[in-house]
Parts: sequence; C-alpha cells; structure tokens
Amino acid sequence: MLCMADENAPPTEEEILAKLSQLKLELNPEIPYHLQNLFPVLTGWFINGTIKNKATLIRALEPRLEEMLKPGEEVLYISKGVRNSLAAAFFMGALWANLLNQTAFILTNARLLMIRTNTTGTPQNNFWVIYYSEIQKFKGSWTGGMELRLKDGRSMSFSGFPKTDRKLMSECFETALHDYREKGFEPTTTQSMETLCAYCYETVPKEEFDCEACGATYWKPSQLALRSLIFPSWGDFLMGHTMLACFELLGYVAGLLFLVIPTILTMWSGRQGQVTAGVIVLAMYFFFAHVVDAIVTYSVARKGLHPRTGSTS
Repeated sequence: MLCMADENAPPTEEEILAKLSQLKLELNPEIPYHLQNLFPVLTGWFINGTIKNKATLIRALEPRLEEMLKPGEEVLYISKGVRNSLAAAFFMGALWANLLNQTAFILTNARLLMIRTNTTGTPQNNFWVIYYSEIQKFKGSWTGGMELRLKDGRSMSFSGFPKTDRKLMSECFETALHDYREKGFEPTTTQSMETLCAYCYETVPKEEFDCEACGATYWKPSQLALRSLIFPSWGDFLMGHTMLACFELLGYVAGLLFLVIPTILTMWSGRQGQVTAGVIVLAMYFFFAHVVDAIVTYSVARKGLHPRTGSTS
C-alpha cells in the first residue's frame, strides 16, 4: 500500500534495502514493512541522517512489534511525537511532561498502535490501539502538530513530528481508512482508544485493571494517587517514572530540611504570630508536596496501564 501522492516516483524496495545496507542498517525481515512509505527519499542534503534516525526508531520498536502484530498485519508507517498535556506541563513543567509523553505511532493496514517510549524510542510499559473505524479526524499541521479526534468524543494533540512524517502519516491514514471502510471492518470496543496489556498485548477493557488473557494485574489510578499523597514520588516510582521520581524525592527532602524543620523550630518558640505563620507555611507545603502530587499522579495514571504483577501464563 503506497501512501504517497507525489508525482515523483518513490524508490523501489530493492533500492531502499541497498541504501540501508550501505549505511549498515538492518531491519527485521520477519516484519512486513512498507518500505516505500518509511523511506520515500534516498538522496539529498542530510538524507543519511534522516534515514538513520528512522531506522533507529524502527529497530528500537521491533522487539515489541514482533509480538504485537497480528497475522496478516503490515506496517504502513512509523513515527514518534509528544502527546500534549496542558495539565501535566503546568504542574510538572514542560520538560518532564515532554519526557513522559513521548509516543511512537505505528500505522498498520488494520489499526493504529501507540507505544509510550523514552526519548530514544525504546518502548516503555504503556500500549494503546485505535481501530480506524474509531477515528473521526487525523490531521497534521505545518507547525509539527498532529490532531487526533475519536468517535467517543475524545481529542488528543501531538507535536514534535518531522515535516515529512506529518504529511505522509496523514496520507497513510487516509489510504488505510479508505480500505478499512471498503472492507466494512468495525470491531467492538469499550472505548475508542483501548489500552493493551504490557505482557500479552490483548485489550484490557475500560476501567478494568486485570488482564483476563494472561493474568497480569495493573495499578488503579486511585491506588497510585493515594501512595503519592502519603509519600510524594511513591506513585511515580511504581509507574516506572524513575528519573522524575528521583528528582521529586530530592525536592521533597530538600523541602523538609530547609523549610519544614526550620519552620517547626521557629514555631517551637511559642510566639502566637510565629505559630500561626508556621501553620500556614506547613499547610501550603503539605498541599503542594502531597495533594498536588497525588492529583498529578492520578491524572498521569489514567492515561494508561501500569504493571503491578506480571503475566501468570
């Protein structure tokens, strides 16, 4: 399935494989890629770097793709962007929100797969699937953004896609959607963007946290939020956001040492004004360190499944 609508003829698969071999890049031959979509241009300024970046991303995803793809499923396009979240950016800062929301897009001939990754494209433990029948709008913008609007009313925006990917992803989606509608395939879902088990990649229905297929269990958002309320960073450690949790823990300890303890010592002097001011300071510290962290943890946890116990099968 060729997605490009350009007049220029795309390179052949043989030419693409030869170019990858020249650059000492090798993709898994067992995975059915549509190479002409993934590598539409082989010549030009800085093209070798572009090809290497794309191939590196694909190779990072391949161990998971081998297990996730169904029989007969073919990979049309792959790219990576950042899922935008104003709430996360406001409470966590743009840098941490960016790091936590790195997302790989895999457009196949049957569905759209989404995988949370780190900055290098290595998959983390959050996986989603969206069938094309559940997508109302999939549109790229010249600014590097991508808008995804789903049948159940949910809307998401993504940024950080390379220019070529923005154009080709939209074209691949339109081509796949056209074929999808011709076949009349409309699977039953519990929500437009279904979450997948991190161990067997089967669907875990909405508001459920146990995988019936393999026995894996997942933390409920409320359980993670409660732990962050009790001790800030606890929920992030359980979700696997180790770097964020470490920085959060360091900040919390610094607050205890340089704000809470001095405030308590000042209150110990017994002056009424100092006691009142100290209570206000401690209340604000507890609110921002514990309550806000619990709210943010809950919000982040609701976006995907976070493993608690592994597969039993």
